[in-house]
Amino acid sequence: MKTKIIMMLIFLLNSSVLLAQEKVIIGGSGGLIDEMEELANAYRAKYPADKIEIRKETMGTTMGIGAVLIGRLTIGLVTSRPKGEEQTKLVYRIVGRSPVAVAVHKSLAVNGLTEAQICDIFSGRTKSWKEVGAEEGKITVLTRKQNDANTEAMRERVACFKDLKFPAEATALMKGSEILDSLNRRPGTIGIVSAMFNASVRTEVKVLAINGVLPTPDAVRSGKYKVYNDRGLVTLGAPQGRDQEVSRFHGDRRRPENSG
Repeated sequence: MKTKIIMMLIFLLNSSVLLAQEKVIIGGSGGLIDEMEELANAYRAKYPADKIEIRKETMGTTMGIGAVLIGRLTIGLVTSRPKGEEQTKLVYRIVGRSPVAVAVHKSLAVNGLTEAQICDIFSGRTKSWKEVGAEEGKITVLTRKQNDANTEAMRERVACFKDLKFPAEATALMKGSEILDSLNRRPGTIGIVSAMFNASVRTEVKVLAINGVLPTPDAVRSGKYKVYNDRGLVTLGAPQGRDQEVSRFHGDRRRPENSG
């Protein structure tokens, strides 16, 4: 996915629309922020006169789209396609796929679950970790107060999750980062997260295999792991840029990629 993102980034940042601004500001969904910072540094090394700012705070897809629409962001990082009236104002470009994971505290003696077990846990039917092969302990389900792209991916790609209702005792949090922080601190919790989170920051979080397959980019690319998000960029209007500059920068590195 990195090759595709940096190719898109250079195309956008070299466009006449974006370079008319004093600074290009990038932000939105947290799943791409770390990679965008790395790629922006690569871009700055080649084009030091261009000013780029990466907003590191996670604002999610909805707020990222809104920030592009009102001019707070030049490029929005999103995990779902713009909808309704947004489609007429924004240009959306898919840059790759990112696996969505079911995650727990790493002290839990479980490394994988079946789809049926996941649905039983997140619906509240399974209440103890002992029922899925671990030691006795209460399961605490973590959810989002607003449906997020990761939950939507589970509903779209796991049949028994489609119409699943979370139990009343589930802990509802606002942001994906809050779910990761809770998983990192609290053994016994389980949540749905992006598998590409920064593991060096949340060292106690463990992602689980689903039906025996771990959520890796290679597994998504091969089709063995089916729960993923499309990752994309949005801009306000279509930039008209120097596409030849992209070719010169990348040379023969242009190639189709399907996953992160």
